[in-house]
Order: sequence, then structure tokens, then C-alpha cells
Amino acid sequence: MTKIFSSHPFDSESSYGFGFTPDNSASYRYLWRSRVVVTKVDEEGAPTYEQVESISFTDFSVVEIGDLIFLRIENAGRNVRDLLNALETLTGMGFTAKPVLFDKDRPSSVFNSVDSSKLVGLKVVGAVIADDLVARMEFASKEGMVVENMKILSNLKYKVDLAVFEVVLSGLKGQIAFAANGTVKISGQIAAKLISLVEQDLPKFV
Repeated sequence: MTKIFSSHPFDSESSYGFGFTPDNSASYRYLWRSRVVVTKVDEEGAPTYEQVESISFTDFSVVEIGDLIFLRIENAGRNVRDLLNALETLTGMGFTAKPVLFDKDRPSSVFNSVDSSKLVGLKVVGAVIADDLVARMEFASKEGMVVENMKILSNLKYKVDLAVFEVVLSGLKGQIAFAANGTVKISGQIAAKLISLVEQDLPKFV
């Protein structure tokens, strides 16, 4: 896959292409051009239209484990669709991709590799409180939460939309958040270590 990136660089003539991120040669940047029509109004109130070209980008890394290839999107958002569409076009028929989902039945070994961890943020959706009421609930606690002890959630059926954990390793803190759509956000002093722990778990979730 790395050959595809090097053979399709982004330059002044390209509608889209690839390059390296400025601060990390191990990460790639997918860039593409888009056009926006801007409306201007003159002194008499008559509108005029001007087309402005902009360049958008998505940064990502390639993680190869055995015969599996994973894309780690650095600035995940709706722009991921443009990257995947470009990869499908360049690789041809047979290209497929799906998000890696972390769930409580297959927990990440992150929690077995740190000194301590606690749940500090939780979002749940689809909690049916009454026959005609469906709730979205968000909880936060600096001290940590134990879901089984949260009376408000007892006897409710719901899905976890986001779970945020604070972890400590050798006196340093970090934060890792797992979203239902497969997004994992990592921050803090031990971010690099947490990323490596998550990546080593990836084959378990395929």
C-alpha cells in the first residue's frame, strides 16, 4: 500500500494525492482539492459569484501486523470518506475497509499494562426510561465511576456511545476514549505508550 502513496504524490496539477506529514515522516497525508462558490454583492445589491479553490487533508499512519493492514486516522472526521474513496479508486476492485470496534467482551490490554485506570466519562444512548421516552445520558466524574453501582442505569437497556478512561503509568497520566463508531482518542503524557498498546491489540478485534 505504501507504493500507492509514493506513486501518487500531491502536486500543483493533482486533484488529489499523498505526501508525508511535515512533523513526522512515518505518517502520511492525503490531500485533495475542492471548490467553493462564494457570493459577493456589489454596491447596487447585485450578486456576483466567484469560485474559490481550497485544499483539505487527512493525516494517517499505516500499521502492518502480520498479513493485516490497519489505517490509523490522526484527525478522524467526515474527511475519512474522501481518503477511503481514493484508496478504492487506486487499488481497484476488492478493496474493503471496516472500523475496528473495542467492546467490553474483548477489552484492550491497555488496562493490564498500566498501574491504574478509572472510568471518568460515559455517554449512553437508547436508554428507555418510559414507554414513550428514550434518553441520551452523559456522565463525568474526576473520582471515577463504576457502572454497576450507578443506580440511575440499573434495570435500563442502553448502548454505550463513549467511554473515557484516565490511566496512570509510572506516575504519568494519560486518557483514552473508546467510541461506539470505532474512534479511539488518546492524549496525555503517555500517549505514545497507549497508542502502541492499542495497536498490538488490533488483530484481536478483526
